[in-house]
Amino acid sequence: MAKAGKWLVGWGVILLCYYAGIVISASFHLPVPGTLVGLCLLLIMLFLFSGLDSFIALAATPLLTHMSLLFVPAVLGVGIYWQDIMQNWMAIAIAIVVSTAMSLGLAGKVTVLVFGKRGNDTDNSQI
Repeated sequence: MAKAGKWLVGWGVILLCYYAGIVISASFHLPVPGTLVGLCLLLIMLFLFSGLDSFIALAATPLLTHMSLLFVPAVLGVGIYWQDIMQNWMAIAIAIVVSTAMSLGLAGKVTVLVFGKRGNDTDNSQI
């Protein structure tokens, strides 16, 4: 399949998961954003159809390359609400540190559960 065809299939899958997540979240009145549901659908599709990863990677690479542009609204928001941030800096710092630690810990536990424990291999020849 030509590169343009793979790119279109990748974008089609990404958009399908995105809009399906929005519809599912709205239809079932889930307390989770539709974009997160769509991301979970995309993850499930990647597990079920192993050949999709190259299509998705081709379509998502331009977005990931220019990801810094997607953070412009967040940076502007920080500038607008700077006074509120400075008044509550301690609570914000604690929330960031605690949520990051919990996220990393949970990601580690899930990774161990999904991929299983690897023994105490001392052979590092594959690294």
